[in-house]
Amino acid sequence: MTKGLYAGTFDPLSNGHLDIIKRSLSFCDHLIIGIGDNSAKKTLLPTKTRLDLINRVLDDVFKQDRARISVGIFDGLLVNFAKNISANILIRGIRSVSDFEYEINLANINKTLESNIETIFLPTSPDLAVVSSSMIKEIIKYNGDISPFVHPFIRQYLTSMFAQD
Repeated sequence: MTKGLYAGTFDPLSNGHLDIIKRSLSFCDHLIIGIGDNSAKKTLLPTKTRLDLINRVLDDVFKQDRARISVGIFDGLLVNFAKNISANILIRGIRSVSDFEYEINLANINKTLESNIETIFLPTSPDLAVVSSSMIKEIIKYNGDISPFVHPFIRQYLTSMFAQD
């Protein structure tokens, strides 16, 4: 059984993330979305909120495949989390050459730490290559329209969050 792990902070989950999830289901029997909970990293959304929003979006978008997708929270080394959940593939989305340079180094470190886990790089679909969580946060901060970049549940949550400021 191929068990994939797609990990990130997902702060917030974007349409680019959803694209990687959808494409990963074509080669994974089961896919775990690992939400990184790194206290050293400043996030906009609390971990529990990210978990709730991701589950809500997955329930809406992946109705037929939802039983093949689970979501978990982790802190610490990604390979340790992968081992704990018996994942044998790490899935990483790549938007640019600079992403690849960063990710290949992590993949090599992960392979050294856990030789039984492979990393697969998926290039982002061209129409979503500009989408990043940082960009989404910047747009919403200045009351811009994030509809092209996120699921409506995420847009609604972020819009109401910033409307309160």
